[in-house]
Amino acid sequence: MSRTLKKKKHWSGKVVECAVSWGNLGDFGSVVEVLGGAELGQFPHLGQMKLDVLVCHVGKLPYYGDVLLEVNGTPVSGLTNRDTLAVIRHFREPVRLKTVKPGESRSTYPSNNITLILNPTVPCHSKQTINHSNTVVP
Repeated sequence: MSRTLKKKKHWSGKVVECAVSWGNLGDFGSVVEVLGGAELGQFPHLGQMKLDVLVCHVGKLPYYGDVLLEVNGTPVSGLTNRDTLAVIRHFREPVRLKTVKPGESRSTYPSNNITLILNPTVPCHSKQTINHSNTVVP
C-alpha cells in the first residue's frame, strides 16, 4: 500500500536576482509598474515594463507578473504598494531585485479545495461533498 510521492521543488530555488537601471528617466515607478500590495491582500508584483529603457547589469530581467521579494536586500513582501515604491525610491541605481514566478494559487474558499482531498471512490464521497458545499462562510 505504499505510494511513491513525487517530491516537489521548493519555490526558493526559483528565485531570480537581477540588477537593473533605467537611466535618467525619472523614478522606477515610471519605468516599471508595481502592482498588488498588502492593502489588496497580495504580494507586490511587477506589471508593465518599458523594456527598451531598462538595462539589466546582472542576472536576467524579470517578467510581467513576477512576485517582488526583495529590493537591495530589503524584504518587500507584506508591504503596501505605497511602501514598496518608497523602498525602491530610497535606493540609487542600479537596484537589485529578487523576484520569483507566481505559483499555482488555490481558492481560499474551503469547499473548492476539499474535493481535491476527498476520494471519489469512497461511498460517502457524495455526502461529504454535499455537506461541504452547504457550509456557510461568514
